[in-house]
Amino acid sequence: MDHETLISRIEIAAEVGVQSQTIAHWERAGSFPRPKMKLSLKRIYYDRAEVKAALDARAMRTPRLAWGA
Repeated sequence: MDHETLISRIEIAAEVGVQSQTIAHWERAGSFPRPKMKLSLKRIYYDRAEVKAALDARAMRTPRLAWGA
């Protein structure tokens, strides 16, 4: 497995601050890339570049709350 180009669903969830089931939901909804490798139900890997692009696009669509405004 190429750790430089692949990232696990669990790692993505931890970095973004969501549950891994949320990543699965985004994938089913079509707003997240399909996995490149499935070794088991828990060991699911995505292409890092595709994930970054999807998360960047998601950040552009998601309005942020303005605290103190």
